[in-house]
Amino acid sequence: MRSTIPPWTPLAWNSIASGVNPGKHGVFSFHKVRKLEDKFVTRLITGHDVKYPRIHEMAALLGLNAIAVNLPASYPPESSVCRPGKCIVVNDWAAPSIRVYPKELEEKYVHYFASSLEGLKLKGSSPSAIESIAKRAQLFSEGVFNLLANHDWDVAFLIFSETDWVMHDNPEFVAGEKLLPTAKVFNIVDEFIRRSSNLADNIVVVSDHGFNVCPYMINIPYFLEKEGVIDITFDEGIELKVMGIRIPPKLIKFIKRRRRLAVLAHRIVGAVRKDFMHDRHVPYSKAKAIMPDAGIIYCAPGCEDEVLTALRKIPDIKEVIRSNDIYWGPYLHDAPDFIVVPNNDYCVSVGKDRPKTQRCAAHHRDGIMIAWGKDVDKLSWKNVFEPWDVGTYLIALAGMPIPKNADGFIPVKEYETFNYLVKWRIAKKARRIAGGKSL
Repeated sequence: MRSTIPPWTPLAWNSIASGVNPGKHGVFSFHKVRKLEDKFVTRLITGHDVKYPRIHEMAALLGLNAIAVNLPASYPPESSVCRPGKCIVVNDWAAPSIRVYPKELEEKYVHYFASSLEGLKLKGSSPSAIESIAKRAQLFSEGVFNLLANHDWDVAFLIFSETDWVMHDNPEFVAGEKLLPTAKVFNIVDEFIRRSSNLADNIVVVSDHGFNVCPYMINIPYFLEKEGVIDITFDEGIELKVMGIRIPPKLIKFIKRRRRLAVLAHRIVGAVRKDFMHDRHVPYSKAKAIMPDAGIIYCAPGCEDEVLTALRKIPDIKEVIRSNDIYWGPYLHDAPDFIVVPNNDYCVSVGKDRPKTQRCAAHHRDGIMIAWGKDVDKLSWKNVFEPWDVGTYLIALAGMPIPKNADGFIPVKEYETFNYLVKWRIAKKARRIAGGKSL
């Protein structure tokens, strides 16, 4: 499989899960970026930012039973258009908290998926990090298997993030120089696949991207600061509301700079409002461009040419792409202005203090796709699958109608189509009218 450009988790997985490109599902990075009159405003993406139904929702719209676990931008889990009893959703790890839909299953299952992210924070190369990630993978696999074994389902979409985490900052493993103890994480996933194969008619194993050993990472913000595009000394303003009360950004900055006070404040806010998110504010006077994720560039209005000139001066940059050259659809207005493609795929970073980092591992566009089961031989294959090709393949393999406006390769000669998008929008509107209650 050939991943998205750039090969980042949120846009790749949502393309795989929907069968359409980011211009149609609206997810371009981990962050939602808005351009206001005088500043950028960013926050983490949520399920409410997704503009196209994904495979578990498509199945539910057809009256089938579906399970989705750890799909990016699935928080809160009730943002998925699913009926209780027809759909189980456990949201992704990159959220304020892990929750389970429907709510009555949360007490039974949430502990499998809400374990500590300590291993991710410790980086993947240390023994303690690898052991922590392996423990999380084991608990995750047990939780998913219990869901599959104890509930009716026609379609299940499950993502193990631990294999990704354990390879970041672990170039020796990626290069095949030091396989143990990192391989323990992959053995856990392998064992899960073996056990779950007894519960499924067809299985597809796919990665949203591959991994590459980078001799160094290019720190894009460092070079942009040298060109006067950004001010790296600027501390982004944070806006937070708790119980409807706006917390002044100056107070937040004051608290952030005092570690003990910051820990206490986080606990207090968490106790008052369990699931809280905040916006980051960056005025155009401090940054003519921002990079919410590596290689993804949003420009202040009127600064596109200046930013493009600065990007083209950076060493080891292969090309700078405009989003509308690779994506298409009604949500290109939310897409980044530019995407940076390095000579060494995909060795770019968001560091500000130096031009390059040391040898490490990073995402690569070449992923994998493996399928087996009783219906796999009935479908056609391409030499190289794009992420949205994987999506339509999964939909066809599940015996579901193909989305009417899908972007992906259709692996069957005779097929039905269904306008999931229209029915999904109607269901979402009905939910809003009902005050957010599940349909």
